[in-house]
Parts: sequence; C-alpha cells; structure tokens
Amino acid sequence: MSEVIPIAMFAVSSLINISSLDDAFIDLMAFGISRRGLPSLSGKSAIPRIAVFVANWHEEDVLGRMVEGNLARITCPYVSLYLGVYPNDTGTLRVARELECKYPSRVTVIVNTLGGPTSKGQMLNEMFRQVFEREDCPDIAVLHDSEDVIDPRTFSIYAEYSKDHDFIQVPVFSLDRGEGLPVASTYMDEFAERHTREMIVRNAVGAAIPSAGVGTAMTRKLLQHFLATRGQVLMSGTVTEDYILGVEAKRAGFRSAFAAVSADDERGLNYVATREFFPKSLSSSIKQKTRWVYGINFEATHKLGWKGDAWDKYFFVRDRKGVVTNFLPPVSLMILLLIAGGIIDLSGVPESLEPFLSASVTVNLVALFTRYVVRVAACREVYGTYDLLGIAYRWPVGLYINAAAVFRAWKTYIGESEFATKPIVWSKTAHDLPEDFGKATR
Repeated sequence: MSEVIPIAMFAVSSLINISSLDDAFIDLMAFGISRRGLPSLSGKSAIPRIAVFVANWHEEDVLGRMVEGNLARITCPYVSLYLGVYPNDTGTLRVARELECKYPSRVTVIVNTLGGPTSKGQMLNEMFRQVFEREDCPDIAVLHDSEDVIDPRTFSIYAEYSKDHDFIQVPVFSLDRGEGLPVASTYMDEFAERHTREMIVRNAVGAAIPSAGVGTAMTRKLLQHFLATRGQVLMSGTVTEDYILGVEAKRAGFRSAFAAVSADDERGLNYVATREFFPKSLSSSIKQKTRWVYGINFEATHKLGWKGDAWDKYFFVRDRKGVVTNFLPPVSLMILLLIAGGIIDLSGVPESLEPFLSASVTVNLVALFTRYVVRVAACREVYGTYDLLGIAYRWPVGLYINAAAVFRAWKTYIGESEFATKPIVWSKTAHDLPEDFGKATR
C-alpha cells in the first residue's frame, strides 16, 4: 500500500505533463501568429445587408437596453436586428414589438410557431427558415445574445471576410469585471487566453472553427445550403449546436475563419470583438460550464465522431481532454496538502520511481509558471494591464468551477442522457448588461 500513493502521484503528474506539453505547443505556434501579421482594420469594404439574430426567452428586462444600446453604436443602415420570441412569452414579445415600432427599418420581430421554451437551436432554426427561405433575404446572418455589446467594427470584418469565407467567428471577451467578482472575472482570463492563442492557431492551420454562439457570421449561401439539404441550419436536440455547426460547416466544404483583427492603441492590441458579462455567481457559472462541457465533450463526440483531417483530430483531442484533465489540478493539490499535513508519507517511494516523480513534478512547476505568464500576457493584450495578482487570485476559483462542471457533465452523461443518446433540457443563464454601452469596450 505504501507504494500505491507514489505511483498514483506519478500517474497524475504524468497526465498533467502531457496536457501541459500540449498547451506549450499551442503557445509556441501562437507566438508568431498572434503578435505579427494581424490584419489591420481598413473599413473599406462595403457593408452588405446583415441580419443580427437574437433568440430570446424571458428577456424583457434586458432586451430593450440591449437593442437601443447597440443600435446607437451601429450606425450602418444595412445592419438590422431580428428578434426571435415565443408567442407565450408575452413580456418579451411586448418589448420586442415596441422596439419594432420604434425602429421599423432596423428591428424585425420573428415569432416562433411553437410555444416556449424549446431551445436556442430550435428558435434560431425557426428564425432562419422564416427569413432565409424568402428571395429578399439578407446577405449575412450574425448570431448574438441579448446581453452582448456588439462592436460596430465587426460588420466591416464580416463584409471583408465573406468575400472568400462563409463562416466567420470574431473573438469573444468578457467585459472587465474589476475587483470583487472573482467568478465572473475567471471568464476574462480564460477567453483572453483561448481567443488570443488557440483560436488563432486553429485558423492558421486550417482546422475547423467552432462557433462561440455569439459573434458568428454566416453567409446566405451556407444557411440556404443547410436549409435545403436537411431543413434546418443547427443540429436539433443538442445543447452546443453552435460548436457543432462550426465543424459541420467545414465538413460541408465551406471555408471558415477566425477573424482576429486588431487596431493598436496606447494600451496594446484593441481587438474587434464581441464583449459581454458572464455569470457572477458560483452556481450559475457551474451550470453554464456544465452545459458547455457536456455538449462539447460528450454530445458532440457522440454526434460528430472523430472525422476530419489531422489538425481537426488534434483539436478534437484538445476540446475533449478536459473531461479528464480538469480533475487533475484539484487532485494534485489535494495530494500535496495531504503530504504537507503529514497524512501521506513519501518515505516509501521506490528508488526506481523517485527520479521520475521528481522530474515530473519539476516539469509541472515550470509549466504552471509558464501558463501563468501566458495568461498574464493574454489579458494584457485584451485589457491593457498586467493583472498579476488578480489572475493568481482567480485561478483557483476557475479550477474549482471547471472541475465541478466536469463532474456534473459526467453525471449527466451517465445518468440523465443515457450516454448522450437522449436530448437534455437546460435552463437559461440570467443575463446582465453594462450601464453605459458607449463606454463598454473592454
């Protein structure tokens, strides 16, 4: 029994080594891509007719401010908002109709033929059918949620990229939560790192670009293709239909792009991106991330499999490794605490294992410091400051949330979904908006 603990420690440490080397590989690839050669924002492309699709369920408290705030920012007359509402959601329907009357050329209400709630995917599919089966349909559809602060520069990006791409994703970042909201601020760190590193690498190597659910633009050609071939754009019966659509777009032969466009300012890189507030309570964050983990790791694996080129398969592994690796840091920390407390005695470590265990732990410490530096640098790119203490303070919070979400996703997969063969009903996440849209840029 004395040898079991050291062997378990080595196994955990080795898995962390492998995952850390994977992360380091992305960092090295992203180093040149993310800091050199980012296209500048010219704004010279003519803006086509663009429809911003917003699916709603009980959003009467935020929808009015979201629409009016974003319309004040988006001055281009060719960009309009399409609001999807349910006939039995009388509060949201009333607000949406009032907005349509106030802005008749900029706001269109799409009423679902079904009562709600169904799912975000079903609502969007209904909206796509009602709009893109008409001859006078828009040229581009963009996905957004009712809490999004839309960067008006994104429409120039969509116009430029849509010349030779049909699926375009711009970065998504959390608005700066400042101090005192550690749960919400974990999204600042994670999205900054992912969307200034991994997504840029995906784009550079030609891998499938998953949709983030917001800030995703699709051309009329792509939408009408899926409507004609299967009667719907988004796969039904899923909770991360946006992620799946990004993979399906590539498989259907459409070109995709992650449009990481920036304009330098005095604080660094000023990314053209969608920004929003993310959940600030622990329970809400775990619930939201459980949905993401379950949908990407279990549901998408079941429905998409592993089909794709070498890069697609590699990123499938990265997307899905969290169902194991998100447990490792808490387990590792628990073992270290037990050792420090004298509960576990390492005096019985076999001599043959000791140098390997020592080397593995050393590699992990180096990887931990490297990951911290990379995260600080990523947040500097997005928010313009080196938040050394804030990132260190929030990191354990994020580790706990991710581990708890993976645990709940495994529970859902094994129990409620019967190994991802049954659709899961998910409750919506409460939305929050900044008070001043005009200043909500970072």
